Amino acid sequence: MKGTPLKKFIIIVVGIAALLFLYVAILTEIKNLNKERLNKIEALNERHNRIETKIVEIQKLTAEDRIVKIAVDSLKMIRPQENFETIHVSKEQVEQIERLVNEKYD
Repeated sequence: MKGTPLKKFIIIVVGIAALLFLYVAILTEIKNLNKERLNKIEALNERHNRIETKIVEIQKLTAEDRIVKIAVDSLKMIRPQENFETIHVSKEQVEQIERLVNEKYD
């Protein structure tokens, strides 16, 4: 009879210890996952910033003012004062072309 309360006590203590170990392991894993998530968020923000920087750089390089300046200064080109030709297209012709293109790619 004396062995059974001791067995119950040992089983309860072992069970509690197992639960505490599981609790600590889960907390550690949660902390590690949160750190990893924060690192990935920082990396993502860094990539977004690099993309925005590249977009700004592209906008600077493709700006009309810059291109015109290079064309005039380096290539000695001149900008015409007026358009050479003006093409008049009716709205019906545009719609017809749109229908043809849509039919072809549908």
